[in-house]
Amino acid sequence: MATVTGAAGLSGIGTLPKAKVSDLVSVYRLCKLNNRVLTAHNRNLSISVNYVYDDVQLLSGNKRRFLKSFKQTFKLDWKFLPSRPGMTVDGQYGRDYLQSLVGSGQLLDFFIQDKPNDAGTTYTVFVEQYNEDLVRRELNTGTHFYNVSLTLKET
Repeated sequence: MATVTGAAGLSGIGTLPKAKVSDLVSVYRLCKLNNRVLTAHNRNLSISVNYVYDDVQLLSGNKRRFLKSFKQTFKLDWKFLPSRPGMTVDGQYGRDYLQSLVGSGQLLDFFIQDKPNDAGTTYTVFVEQYNEDLVRRELNTGTHFYNVSLTLKET
């Protein structure tokens, strides 16, 4: 009886077709970045999943796809976000805190809790993209308002 040994295959990283790509999440979720609560002030959160897989060509000529892992991407958008925490609707951290984290360039802990009694999940993330636009300056309070977009990617 003959024994065939060896390996043939292709490896790659990409996204699976026809997979659940994004999920728009309502504002009631609690979000913390480095253990500080982010404001829900006009916040939108969307979560997308990127799959890491290997495509292997079998000796028969068929291809098999083996899922190695999946990484999540979190996109947070705020409209008319105040620079200071005291000016947000819930008194939580706003634009100045986000700006300080983006400037640090380090890995961050991102915590999401779905419901009040839920344990929540913590992800280790890095800032993939940050964009802000100054919308308004209030001279009497010294507060600036921004439209902020933040994209966090799981490591």
